[in-house]
Amino acid sequence: MNKISCKECKTKNCFIQQFCSSDWIDVVDQKKYYTVYKQGQNIIHEGAPVLGIYFVQDGKVKVLSNGITGRQQIVRFANNGHILGHKGIGNDIYPISAVAMEDSQICFVENNTLHDLFMNNPQFTYGVMMFYSRELRKIEERIKNIAQMNIREKIAETLLLINENFGVNANNELNVHFTREDIAAVAGTTSEQVVRQFTDFEEEGLIAKKGRKIEIINLDKLKKVIKDLNPHTIRA
Repeated sequence: MNKISCKECKTKNCFIQQFCSSDWIDVVDQKKYYTVYKQGQNIIHEGAPVLGIYFVQDGKVKVLSNGITGRQQIVRFANNGHILGHKGIGNDIYPISAVAMEDSQICFVENNTLHDLFMNNPQFTYGVMMFYSRELRKIEERIKNIAQMNIREKIAETLLLINENFGVNANNELNVHFTREDIAAVAGTTSEQVVRQFTDFEEEGLIAKKGRKIEIINLDKLKKVIKDLNPHTIRA
């Protein structure tokens, strides 16, 4: 697939598009690398040297971290316009991995170009800083709440998190396929517990399993499962 020019890119919520001057968009366009990653392919390997950051032009990505036992935890998701590898800025190695959940078009900007962007585009620098702030706040809230959640609440919160990031199609099915292992890796539980809780949610009329897809039948009732924890935890 041919490289997509920044000025022709339809992903208008990209940090480059939103916050850089026209001249600097041209600079990035000339210096960026453009790659299509296949579903299941690693975009970033945890522990690899930090060479720059990645911009999701089009696609869906899960960001993972390895625990001390080697078990992977999904810590966040990214889609069109989001950035990956930003937590590695200023460090020697990436602290996370990133894997394409579907065929994804990714732009990569090297450290030297990033440095020049930060120094010459204050709006870009401020935009990235605010992104860090929002992400940190979400992580802090989730860590605080997940310690108090039971299995039912953890899995409900995970479904709401997926819905917030990827939305649903015309049939109210989550717009991305998740395995039970993926759900467990987000919720911090086991795939067996996910299966049992999904059965309970089905019986209560909250969701429906359609083969490999999950239909959200009653979003409001799903939100009420975690309503007593923290109002900011309930996803839009």
